[in-house]
Amino acid sequence: MASKKNKGLVTRLRRKAMKVSFKIKYQQTGLLEVVEQIQVRSNSFLRSPEWRALRRQAIARYGSTCVKCGRVGSKKSPINIDHIKPRKYYPELALDIDNLQPLCAPCNKRKGNNIEAPWVTYA
Repeated sequence: MASKKNKGLVTRLRRKAMKVSFKIKYQQTGLLEVVEQIQVRSNSFLRSPEWRALRRQAIARYGSTCVKCGRVGSKKSPINIDHIKPRKYYPELALDIDNLQPLCAPCNKRKGNNIEAPWVTYA
């Protein structure tokens, strides 16, 4: 039981360290101000006209089939356009079409914000 607690603690510490290192990287490169201005980490980003247009382009480019399980999108179970590298950790890639992939809802939920997920990607 103690090993599960330790594993959870290590995971939380790694995530915290990653956030701090990205913030330092953004400060050094001058991207921090840009990232804060476009607010790509907020939920309003998904309602922005830029994201909606890019999402339509991604569906046209990659199709509406999940790259993980092959499920075809429908009205009942639509395909999500997922950021391969999450907006949370890579805000500069939020509007990069090469950082997008179509996933069904269950596969997208399983992936979450995991950076090291072994998913099929377009690159």
